[in-house]
Amino acid sequence: MSEHEIWRYLHILMFVFWLGTDMGVMISAKRAVGPQLSVDARLTLLKSALLIELLPRTMWVAALPLGVQLSHHLGLVTISTPALALVWLFAAFWWVVNFGGAYYIEQPLGLKLGRINRWVTGLLGLTLIGVAAASYLSQTLFATAWLAAKVGLYGVIQLTILGIELTFVPVGAAFGRLAAEGSTPEVEARISATMKRSLLFVYATYVLIAIVGLIGVSKPFG
Repeated sequence: MSEHEIWRYLHILMFVFWLGTDMGVMISAKRAVGPQLSVDARLTLLKSALLIELLPRTMWVAALPLGVQLSHHLGLVTISTPALALVWLFAAFWWVVNFGGAYYIEQPLGLKLGRINRWVTGLLGLTLIGVAAASYLSQTLFATAWLAAKVGLYGVIQLTILGIELTFVPVGAAFGRLAAEGSTPEVEARISATMKRSLLFVYATYVLIAIVGLIGVSKPFG
């Protein structure tokens, strides 16, 4: 197996484990909504969802360096070895912040890392959208328009994921009330409303990931 085939295989696995495992997170979180189950069962489902989420979080970050590495091997992006190393170093930093914020979500460290991760995610999303637009308009940096589209959409995905992060914060607080106070109409309404808002961003993210994958396979424009 050549080096290019290895990076391509890892890139495929990234998509599989990102989308596939995140659907498990979504299903578990949705199942935790509604008073049909006991409070303990619902809290267990939510904790399981947050644990499973560590894998798609890793894949979400890995998409950046793997995409750059594969594009470099295909000759679609001209990037120096030091710049490529910086991409991997940034991804490592981002993964620590992202993973740590989720893993220590109930601790002060996790709250701090979560805030940093939201800033990194938002700024990265806007940066990638800007870079993709500039490349498309100037016909530089990226060798093909479809690659610029993939980069731009990956930037948009950062913003939809940021939407998930921001809308899910009240969900966690609502489940905290559920654990402390038990099921009440007010608590249930809060959980249901916040989860619905969060799911809108989740579904948007899934659609965008599917489109990015389709563009990568079909290469619809030059």
